[in-house]
Amino acid sequence: MGANTVEAALPDTLQKLTDHLTASYADLLPAAVVREVVQDCYQPLSNARIANYVPILVEHNSRTKLRQLARRPDPTAPLREESDGTRGHSATTALKRLRSAFRGRPDAISGTSRAAHTPR
Repeated sequence: MGANTVEAALPDTLQKLTDHLTASYADLLPAAVVREVVQDCYQPLSNARIANYVPILVEHNSRTKLRQLARRPDPTAPLREESDGTRGHSATTALKRLRSAFRGRPDAISGTSRAAHTPR
């Protein structure tokens, strides 16, 4: 019952978040840009098994992206990166996957083995 309540409240929470961020960035970014950023940040989390933390994660990611956009010379330029042609993924998504694959694995980045880094 608790999960259904959280999932039912999610659209309202996202709408309130969008309204709040639109007001916060009213002088810097158009409302359509703010809405698109919130939707883009929500999309990867839309099927989360545990929805309790989705709104706070969407807010954090949205604020980060909005701050970056506000610093750009043309914040209304397209938000989505050009596709690299492979399965519809953007180049940024591919780069993020590579970073996460190498995260915590210094040997994968430097090309040396872990045995070389292990103290004896």
